[in-house]
Amino acid sequence: MPKHKFVLLTATALVAQLATGPVFAQKSKDEIRLTILDPFDKLDSYHFPANEPGQYTRAMYGKLLIYDEHEAKLKPELAKSWKQVNPTTFEFELRNDVNFTSGNKFTAEDVKYTMEYIRDPKLKIRFKGRYRWPKNIEVLSPTKIRITSAKPKPDFLMTLAYRYYIYDKAIHEKLANKALYGAKSASTTGAYKLMSISANKGVHIQRNDAAVKMFPHLRAPIKNVKGVPIPDEQTQVASLLTGKVHVIRLSTQDQVRNLSNNPDLKITPFATRFLSYITLDAAGRSKNKVFKDLRVRQAFFKAIDREKILNTFMPGGKIAVRPNTVCFDENIACSYTTKPLGYDPAGAKKLMAEAGFPNGFDLEFGVYAPLRQIAEAIAGELRKVGIRATVRSMPLPVYTKRRGRGELTALLARYPTFAQPNTANLMNFFFGANRDYSKDPVIQAARKAGLGEMDLEKRKAIYQKAMDQVNNQSYIYPLGEQPNVFVHINKVEIRPGAFSSTETRPTDYFWK
Repeated sequence: MPKHKFVLLTATALVAQLATGPVFAQKSKDEIRLTILDPFDKLDSYHFPANEPGQYTRAMYGKLLIYDEHEAKLKPELAKSWKQVNPTTFEFELRNDVNFTSGNKFTAEDVKYTMEYIRDPKLKIRFKGRYRWPKNIEVLSPTKIRITSAKPKPDFLMTLAYRYYIYDKAIHEKLANKALYGAKSASTTGAYKLMSISANKGVHIQRNDAAVKMFPHLRAPIKNVKGVPIPDEQTQVASLLTGKVHVIRLSTQDQVRNLSNNPDLKITPFATRFLSYITLDAAGRSKNKVFKDLRVRQAFFKAIDREKILNTFMPGGKIAVRPNTVCFDENIACSYTTKPLGYDPAGAKKLMAEAGFPNGFDLEFGVYAPLRQIAEAIAGELRKVGIRATVRSMPLPVYTKRRGRGELTALLARYPTFAQPNTANLMNFFFGANRDYSKDPVIQAARKAGLGEMDLEKRKAIYQKAMDQVNNQSYIYPLGEQPNVFVHINKVEIRPGAFSSTETRPTDYFWK
């Protein structure tokens, strides 16, 4: 019997012997344990905007309004209603019956304080450009606030629905180090409240009963949710099989195959509109200038057998959407008339020779750590046409720093396109600040023009030029959607999000 099968069968036997007791003990305590791949020590999407902590953050913090992705409709939360006063101004009527978990009453002052704190030029945070737009935030009464943008903003309400989590002013303003709000003092209005958090021990959030009773779109089916830091994937599997955790998210197709035959476990995939993509340094920011030549970029993309990569190495790859550009059709104002180059290894070799590389060249291929196996598969395809790519896997902090410094010649990463489902957000992410590796004037002109265009059809026409330019110049390869594939004990059920169609949060786990 192959060794890996023996290990799997042994682990399966362990489930029967060891997991039953821990599972029922945790169910009786109404506690579920999830795994954390990249440990974190705060829950604050302003100061630490990352995917894993964001799932907990979005279960804790309240917003003025939410966007129901199932119905494609904005709905009230902390705001009861809103109206547009003029092209740059909205007024919001706020609820007067909401308390933060600290016991402090929520008022318009909390909204004003939060928005002014985040837009303060002295505050240095990632994605600062998302929060500079308000020109004025005016409290009209304890339950009424007026927000004015510096210029017409097509995604005004969507930005509030996806980007602005409201702080408890009375707690936050007293902190000497305000970046620690999400580490020690988080006072929130969402479905869950923070009990404890540390990078070593993980996170514990608990149902906020008052909020769940008050807001019909909020739910917290399990009282206690704990995130357990287990960066090593094999240790995650062992922890699941012995009952230490109840759910893990699979990052390799090998894991899916190995665990799918275990009768004590269930595998549940979900669509995410999480885009896995490859960016090439067309601007020549890194030491290796090879991708300044369009022919070399085209050769790189022609070398990739997308169907093989997704179907063989991407967990849930068979259900993954194959996008034609760096936005999905569901993203607001996404438009294009072109497609990325298809698989053509012979054509890739021809382009390499034309560009002066008949014998190929060496390349460092930077990759966000969870995508390492996929990157290695891509590197194997590249070697067939003479691109000798050495995969360098990096944790998120290292990857983002190196990307920002312009040190990456080719990079494989992923981005949640529904973190704010407007194409304007994607234009800013891929081509704003230090994330832009193309420096293309056509794209930059479209990025700026789209921000001020209120008419949706005109905005789509603007972005179409940018998306077509991405494909025509082979700047970014949209490898595909990366579904979330969870493996969990049979006593757990994972349901689609209450109002998110693209993300699984602590609010979506149920005991059977």
